[in-house]
Amino acid sequence: MKLLKTILTLSVVTVIIAGCGEEVKEDTLANAKELKVGPKAKPERNITSFSDALRCMDNQMLDYGIHDISILLEDMKDKTGGVKAGARDMLISAISEMTRRSHAIRAITYGKDSGNMIGFLQSANKKTAYSVVPQYGLRGSISQLDKGIASKDAKGGISVGGTVSGEEFGFGGGGAKTANASVMGIDLNVISSADFSLIPGVISKNSVIIVKQGSGKNLKAQISKLGVNFSTNMTKAEGNSQALRNLIELAAIEITGKLTKTPYWKCLGTDENQKDIQNEISDWWYNLVADNTVVAYFQKQLGNRGFYNGPVDNQFNELLTQAIISYKIGVGLPGDGDLTPQFFSALLNQNVPTPPEYVADIAATDQLLVDIGYPTPVSKLQPGENFSLQITPSADAHLYCYYQDDSKKIQRFFPNRFEENSFVKGGKSILLPGAAPFKMFASKSGNTESLACFASRKDIFKDLPISLRETDFENLKYRSIEDIQAEFTKVLGNELGGQYFEVQVEK
Repeated sequence: MKLLKTILTLSVVTVIIAGCGEEVKEDTLANAKELKVGPKAKPERNITSFSDALRCMDNQMLDYGIHDISILLEDMKDKTGGVKAGARDMLISAISEMTRRSHAIRAITYGKDSGNMIGFLQSANKKTAYSVVPQYGLRGSISQLDKGIASKDAKGGISVGGTVSGEEFGFGGGGAKTANASVMGIDLNVISSADFSLIPGVISKNSVIIVKQGSGKNLKAQISKLGVNFSTNMTKAEGNSQALRNLIELAAIEITGKLTKTPYWKCLGTDENQKDIQNEISDWWYNLVADNTVVAYFQKQLGNRGFYNGPVDNQFNELLTQAIISYKIGVGLPGDGDLTPQFFSALLNQNVPTPPEYVADIAATDQLLVDIGYPTPVSKLQPGENFSLQITPSADAHLYCYYQDDSKKIQRFFPNRFEENSFVKGGKSILLPGAAPFKMFASKSGNTESLACFASRKDIFKDLPISLRETDFENLKYRSIEDIQAEFTKVLGNELGGQYFEVQVEK
């Protein structure tokens, strides 16, 4: 009798399963028709844990006047062989996201292998008329992948069996819950293209703990940096790749901040009073002093904040002293003219006080003029001839110079990556290229080329449109220098000064 009941129960189960089979078939056909139509949702941009931080860095580089940083991106190899993802492409995307407004960094992606820096240097003369190369190279790798460094299993089950009327039967059930932790790490560093030396302190070495729970449907990644944990929930499909993307975005923020001495920790929500941050600030100060560039740094940054309008020549002057006193009072420090580690920390971490209305001893009614010519008298150049220019403003001014070649392409050649300071003393000449490692050539076809230097009493680079803040020696999206003048006029109006100059060639 018991066996009969068992058979009847199994028969009912079979009927139910058969009925479900028909339903599954109908559901599958319905799903197939829906999938055939295609996805209804629009594609979405990948928003990561560091998307806001990347935008924050973009704004900070604008505030700190960072521009004309050119970096060659080496290939990022997977030294572990266990992460199948496009690390270099992720880095390119992170830098692009971080420079939407500032255009502060030009990422060059020439070549595919670790020797692409040398390859670029060898082919640079063919790639640009100015023979310029990136100042820096960024290289690194996925250097660590330790799988299963910690794991825990919890299992349980039950089974029932026996014999009824000589017939054996049995059924059972069970469950399992597992957790597995792995560590992935990347190392990035920056080298100087001048001598291939490592730039001290400009490195990023971060790791992430990836925890997989259950069957892999629940993944979590945790990055520890500067005393702050960044957690990311991932799907099974994302796995290691999403953790790697977050690592790379964090590294891009960190290494850019270190290279440009921009307080990147603000964008990561980290307290500047933490020991790691204080050590970072102390290291930056020490290097500025050791390299004898501390005065130039303050000249530039106080100029960016509207407190100083003078030369960035690494020399103390009366304008700088007044700017230091005014800024110190604004941030609650003793009003003296000394440059101290405390002032450096305040410059990085405190809000910018209101600048004085006037910061330069210049008669506003004077018309700014710029004299442009060759160092030695000459009326025309030979086709393809290498030449220099002597440029002299009539009064203290910030100069911005553009060159249009015989193919109508326009590039900014001053200020540039070799001379960031746009300020020139009135009546004092600058020689371009001078000692800077770039060259200027007359038209090989014999056509006349043109250039212009626009003059302003204050540094207006941040106020110019993005299209004019593109990296030096790169083609701009303008058809004529007159169009560029129109952009300067929008910012300065009648206060704009300057001069045009034609490079005439013998035919």
